[in-house]
Amino acid sequence: MNITPYLYVPLITWVIAQTVKFCLALLRGDVNVRYLYASGGMPSVHSAVVSSLVTYALLQGGPNSPLFGVVAVFAAIVIYDSFGVRRSAGDNARAFNKLIDELAETGGVRDKTAYGHLREILGHKPLEVLVGVVLGVIMGIVFGVQNLQLRSAFFYAGVTSDQAKVLAGLGLVVIICAVLFRAFYKPKSKGVRTALNYVFYWNMIAGLAIALVGIAGYEQVAYFSSQMVATLVVAIWLVGFVIFLVRLIVVDRAHKKTVSQTQGRDTWLKKAGKKKK
Repeated sequence: MNITPYLYVPLITWVIAQTVKFCLALLRGDVNVRYLYASGGMPSVHSAVVSSLVTYALLQGGPNSPLFGVVAVFAAIVIYDSFGVRRSAGDNARAFNKLIDELAETGGVRDKTAYGHLREILGHKPLEVLVGVVLGVIMGIVFGVQNLQLRSAFFYAGVTSDQAKVLAGLGLVVIICAVLFRAFYKPKSKGVRTALNYVFYWNMIAGLAIALVGIAGYEQVAYFSSQMVATLVVAIWLVGFVIFLVRLIVVDRAHKKTVSQTQGRDTWLKKAGKKKK
């Protein structure tokens, strides 16, 4: 009985991603079997699984394949959910657990075990999602490498001189924009600064990689001048950029909301103090 690769490719990717997560936990000294099956942590298993599907569908049917389009949209939703909705749910669970612990210490609740303990690690940090995407792309290529010959017109063809110039220019623009963004955007919050650093360093590294691919294409440097390499580099940059940028926006909004609530509380206390006098 033949099993479709669209089942065993993501399944094997899931096993490998969970194993990597378990091994990384062991290196941290965290011996817990749940890392072999649970979600959350490094790398993002959800992102790895859907990325392997997208990559395999691309190699199997090409960019014009309807299946590739459907899987790509599905993967985008899953990846966004992994560091968006599920991460927010994990933050809420962490806040709830902390609230119950503090109430138990002050006598606000009689038995905190009655409330249970919500699982806090649900979503992922941007870096965890990015590593999952890269792992999934690698697995998709490993299982779909035999189809590269069928896509040789696109994947093995070298970039043209004009395409090489566009790539080099794109890499330079990405680097310049990252530097300008870092120079003029000076957030006060430590969390926002950390999120900004992710955006900055990712764009610097990716911009340099894109520019080098463009230069290699212009000089026709063997394998590095192929359409496949150029496409993968640009695609990985876009995925990482969107992930880190969305994370920056989320953290920035959360900081502004906290500042607004603090200012509102201070204003209310001042008014209450005046009325008391």
